[in-house]
Amino acid sequence: MNELRQQLHNLDQRIESRVQAIRAERDGWLCKRGCDYCCRHLDHPPDLTAIEWERVDAAVAQLPVSEQAIVEQKINALLQQIAEGNLGLSVVCPYLNEQEGACRIYDARPIACRTYGFFAARHEEQYCQQIRDEIAHRGEGTIVWGNAEAIRKKLEQIGGAAVSFEQHYGD
Repeated sequence: MNELRQQLHNLDQRIESRVQAIRAERDGWLCKRGCDYCCRHLDHPPDLTAIEWERVDAAVAQLPVSEQAIVEQKINALLQQIAEGNLGLSVVCPYLNEQEGACRIYDARPIACRTYGFFAARHEEQYCQQIRDEIAHRGEGTIVWGNAEAIRKKLEQIGGAAVSFEQHYGD
C-alpha cells in the first residue's frame, strides 16, 4: 500500500505543478484555497478510489474531536438524504467548514477537488458558474486546461474504481 500512496502523492505533485503553471499564466484565476463555490454546489457527495478514501479518513481522524463530530453529522445527514431519495439539486461537501469557507482536510482533499477548475474534459462542462462566467468574459481560447481524462485514468490505475460515498460510509 505504501507504493500506492507514493503514486498518489506523485500524481498530487504533477497536478499541483500544472495548477501552478495555469495560475502563473492566468492572473486572478478563481480557483484557489478559500474559494468554496464548488464545495457548496456539488451534484452529489464525492465518489473516490479506496486510496483516496483512506487519505480522507486519516485526515478526518486527525481533526479535533469537535470537528470530527461536525463532519460525522454532515456525513450522516447526507446518508439520510440519499436513503430517502431527497438529496436535492445542490450538495454541500461534508468536509467544508462553511463558516470559514475552507476545506477541513485541504491537504488530503481528493483528486477531483485538486483538479476542479484546472482540468476539464473537452466534451463535458466540469466547472462552476463562476468559471463559466470567466470563460464567457475571456473566451475559451484563452483558457489552457489540463487533461481530465488522463488524470482520471491514472487515478484508476493507482486506486481502482471509484467507491461511492454511501458505499464507503455504509460499510
